[in-house]
Amino acid sequence: MPTYTIDRFEGNKAVLLLKGNEATEKLVDRNLLPESAKEGDLLETSDIGDYRILQKQTKKRRQQAKAKLEALKNRPNSK
Repeated sequence: MPTYTIDRFEGNKAVLLLKGNEATEKLVDRNLLPESAKEGDLLETSDIGDYRILQKQTKKRRQQAKAKLEALKNRPNSK
């Protein structure tokens, strides 16, 4: 089953990026996604077009991004 990242919302549409090939976008009606879906969430889609949020993977990805941001903030200035 394909996995997508919610890149952004544009009105009542969601722009999804295919994981592993982020140049591939998919535009879907926002009401097809779970109500709690937000930007950055990882989604899995079924053969019938249902979407579900991959909670554990999304949490892990957010933690990794936060750690990278903290590392950049704490980096000594180089001039």
